[in-house]
Amino acid sequence: MEINRFENIAVLGAAGKMGRGILLLNLIHSAQLQHHPENKNKQFIIHAIDPASEQLDTLMLYLKNQIWKWCEKNSALLQPIFAAEPNLDETEQITRYVNKALAIVRPSTRLESAYESRIVFEAVTEQITLKTNILHQINLNNKNNPYFLTNTSSIPIQEIDQRAGLDGNIIGCHFYNPPAVQKLVEVIELPKGKRDISELVNYFCAQLNKTVVASNDVAGFIGNGFFMRDIEYALKLHGQLNKQHSFAQSVHLIDTLTRELMVRPMGIFQLIDYVGIDVCHFIIHVMNQHWQEPLSAPLLTKLLDNNIKGGQNPDGSQKDGLLRYEEGKIKAVLNEDMSTYTSTDVLWPETTRILGITPEDNLWKTIGKSVDRQELLRAHFEAIRNNQQEGNILTINYISAMKNIAHKLYDHHVANSLEDINTVMVTGFHHLYGPWNNYI
Repeated sequence: MEINRFENIAVLGAAGKMGRGILLLNLIHSAQLQHHPENKNKQFIIHAIDPASEQLDTLMLYLKNQIWKWCEKNSALLQPIFAAEPNLDETEQITRYVNKALAIVRPSTRLESAYESRIVFEAVTEQITLKTNILHQINLNNKNNPYFLTNTSSIPIQEIDQRAGLDGNIIGCHFYNPPAVQKLVEVIELPKGKRDISELVNYFCAQLNKTVVASNDVAGFIGNGFFMRDIEYALKLHGQLNKQHSFAQSVHLIDTLTRELMVRPMGIFQLIDYVGIDVCHFIIHVMNQHWQEPLSAPLLTKLLDNNIKGGQNPDGSQKDGLLRYEEGKIKAVLNEDMSTYTSTDVLWPETTRILGITPEDNLWKTIGKSVDRQELLRAHFEAIRNNQQEGNILTINYISAMKNIAHKLYDHHVANSLEDINTVMVTGFHHLYGPWNNYI
């Protein structure tokens, strides 16, 4: 494996939410490399490339703060570096380390900055034409035979490779959001991928203590392949419940069921809002171009037609979508008119009657923090199996559908094993169990 490739890196889309996290991971890695004795005379460069020049200044402040926090958590790693200067206190050590690390980063709005790089991390907007045009331009003008690591979460790698003319020098390296915190990385090799690129990615992820799961090169891969089908099931269930309950009540029932009875960190509709309704709609569109069984999500289209997109504000707070939020908490649910919301205070009595859940419940947190997690999960789902009230039947049917989705991903050779699907959902989506765990 060519470690010297890390001497000159480019991160495309560096000022974006995903790009800056990927940039930070590279900076942490490169900053450590430059202090290795064998690298004493080497210069490490990371080109942080983004067309938004005003955001590049903010990016540098973000990197400074994050590298400083990293040093505080890993102060033991700094001591050997400054062993020859025993008079430096911890703050002085960190200051020097941070300053030297930041000198690695070269902010730029010019794509030409990547023409000397040997590794290119691509984290631009999820648009095939944009991605391939940029990668093609770099490849055409870069004489260093660069490796391209794309963060796409849905577009087949082979399609990017062919349209950009990269001759197989590309691999999917899908970091989960936020990259600096999330442990999971989905790695998607080409069917006849190059061993050197795979080795480099696995080395890089290992250095950063990431959990790697290999996905085959099928649109959506494992994570979104599962998530988008989860969305489709939730929307179809909403259509069924909406025959008996109001639009808002049906949303609240399903969101609460998937969060509390299925013991997830977020309900399915909250997760759609968090990712972005427009993002989910786009991923489904990409997947439908490559799957013989197209997904159906007309409600997402209707939401977008009414300019309801969800997503997050620049400060990380949640925008309103199917749900309305105050200080991060769900306070209301969208009505069928697509313009007004019903307070959850109005919806909870019926939700409690059907599901047996109260606003104060938070089973994911309670069970997740317990050392007896597995026993508590078994007891929880045993109680659901043994009580045939409406909410429990809905939960059993939902979990059965998730098992079917997992098996479909395996049968269609998206995942190499059912355990890989479990790992993605537990590590990447923070579920307390995988869809193939036999609780129900």
